[in-house]
Amino acid sequence: MSKTKQKSQKAQREPKPLRSKIVKVIALVLAAAIVLTAGFNIILNQNYMVSFYQVRCDKVTDNIRVVELADLHNTQYGKDNAKLVAKIKALKPDLIFYAGDMMNYKNDDYSVLFSLSDQLSEIAPIYACYGNNELSQYLFEDKAFPEKLESHHVELLSNEAVDVKVGNTLIQLIAVTEDVDQYEQKNTNAKKFVESLEPTTNCRICLTHYPKLVEQKLLDKGIDVAFTGHAHGGHVRLPKLGGLYSNGEGFLPKLTAGVHEMDDGSQLVISRGLGNHNIIPRINNQPELVVVDICWY
Repeated sequence: MSKTKQKSQKAQREPKPLRSKIVKVIALVLAAAIVLTAGFNIILNQNYMVSFYQVRCDKVTDNIRVVELADLHNTQYGKDNAKLVAKIKALKPDLIFYAGDMMNYKNDDYSVLFSLSDQLSEIAPIYACYGNNELSQYLFEDKAFPEKLESHHVELLSNEAVDVKVGNTLIQLIAVTEDVDQYEQKNTNAKKFVESLEPTTNCRICLTHYPKLVEQKLLDKGIDVAFTGHAHGGHVRLPKLGGLYSNGEGFLPKLTAGVHEMDDGSQLVISRGLGNHNIIPRINNQPELVVVDICWY
């Protein structure tokens, strides 16, 4: 037998290189990590957490508790949202705010939203602003949507203001409908409405779906607290960095969750949302019910 053939047979009998084994082990560990992470997030996203915040406003004489829901996207927690309703009832809010995208565009089955609203209206008054899904549904699919929602005990505001009394405190609640790109367009009333607001000594609370709108267009407008959603918490939340991406700001956005003090001293509240309607999954980003106590001290 030739030396070349002997070497070939010997090579075939030898164990595979250590590097190949290490690569296989690493691949298995990564695969296991992906499976575990996916499973963890599936479980995480089937439940919501409650985030509590306190903001100060010296224009209120009573402490006011607001429960904010945003970006529900027809999600249900328990049959007929029984778990969500029970939690909100236990929180004893003075006001309930819908900060937009409670349902989905091009879906005329409103049963989840309407049933939830019927139940929550027995707890506290509900006020809502348009999200991009509700607005598109109204503009292109169902002109009767606002009336349908209001028949289920929700006061839907669009570029308008109402006075709301809680205890001895009178609040001016405003809602701004359009996003940053549409705010100044002539066929919308957003800018015209905001510029028409007279100064007030009452606490001015703003409902709008878009955090970026507050930062870019609504500073120095006498707003004390703004409630928003839309960013879905940045979809994927990275340790220490926060959200990965939002429709309003792109990658590594700064306005995705929590309470932010703006340059004019106003407080911006951003909900991470209670659902999802996007190809980007929620990762390390549990759905959120927001509770804000507005206090004079």
